[in-house]
This record gives sequence, structure tokens and C-alpha cells, in this order.
Amino acid sequence: MPTVYTKDQVAEHSHKESGWLIIQNGVYDVIDFYDDHPGGRDILLAHIGTDATEAFEAVNHSRGAMRKLEKLKVGELPENERHRYISMEQAAAKKSADGAWLVINNRVYDVTPFLDLHPGGRDILLYNAGGDATQAFTDNGHSDAAYHMMGKYVIGDLGMSERKTFVNRKSTGATQMAHVRNKYASLLAHIQAQLRLFLALALLVIAGVFLLS
Repeated sequence: MPTVYTKDQVAEHSHKESGWLIIQNGVYDVIDFYDDHPGGRDILLAHIGTDATEAFEAVNHSRGAMRKLEKLKVGELPENERHRYISMEQAAAKKSADGAWLVINNRVYDVTPFLDLHPGGRDILLYNAGGDATQAFTDNGHSDAAYHMMGKYVIGDLGMSERKTFVNRKSTGATQMAHVRNKYASLLAHIQAQLRLFLALALLVIAGVFLLS
């Protein structure tokens, strides 16, 4: 059994001479890694004594880095302080009205209690249940209120090895607008080409009439 340390105990190791931090519910002693850290010691010192999961996951660490990290592990958080991580396999098993989970931007949601409350109907939720619904959700242009409401149904996050690139709804919207602009620009160019062809044919007909008269 791994040694258990609370967040308060980790917080006691928040100085340079005794630096611990939390990553994905694990507790790590990084004091001997300060000078070996490729990103420099300052980034480690900025997070000692705290949960550094978000900062760690923001960087695409290699498998070698993950192996090094494991060697620094000294324990884990207690069950009541642990953040929940869910695999895609676990999410995939929840795709019915009795239990509907879906993934949006690497976060797992249990939308079972929301099935009959969803403005777009339960069918679209059940269609996406058990899978990654990020693209479907962001493409649908949900409001700020909808994004805020999502927080009520979060039950955990995907593990780091299964995560995909975060999809920003604003950038998605910009991409969609660019696609629409390109589509209409192509249509306009096609119409202009057809008009030029029609004009050329009309001029040929007029010229032929004059030659025959």
C-alpha cells in the first residue's frame, strides 16, 4: 500500500529545502530534481506544496519524463481528497438512458439527469453518450449559460494518456466563419465566371447577326 499524505501535509513541504507537489493524485518529492528539470528549477519551485496537475498536463511530457516522475513518487492523496480520473473505456460503457456519460474537452460528464432537460432533446445526448462529444458540442454554438451549467455534471477527467487537444469554442467559431466565407467566395467566383461566359456568348451571337445582315 502506498503511503498516504493529505494536501495539508504536502503544503508543509513548500520550501526549497523540502519540495513536494501533487500530480494526478500522486505525491512527489522533487527536491533532487530541481537542477535536472529540463524546464528549469523555477517552474518546480513555483508549484511546490500545491497540486501541479494542471501545469504538468499543459506540457506534452515524454514517456521518459513520465518514468522519471514515477521514481520521485513518495505517496498518494487519501481517497477523500483524490481527483477522479476516468478512462474512455469506462465512459464508453455508459451510453444508455440508465447511465449516459460523455467527454467534452477531456472532461467526463454524467448527463443522465439532464436527458429530459436538454433543450435539444435526449436523443442527441444519447447519440453522443459513451464517446467524445467535443466537436459536436462546440460546433453547436452553445451559450455561456450552457457552458456554465456543464459544471454541475462533471464527474472527472480523462487520464493524461487519453487526452486530446483542447478545442476552444471561440477558435471553432472563427474556423466555421472562415469556412462560410470561403464557401461564399467560391460561389461568387463561380457565378462571375458563368456571367463572363454568358457575356462572351452573347457578344458572339450579336456579332454573328451583324455579319449575316
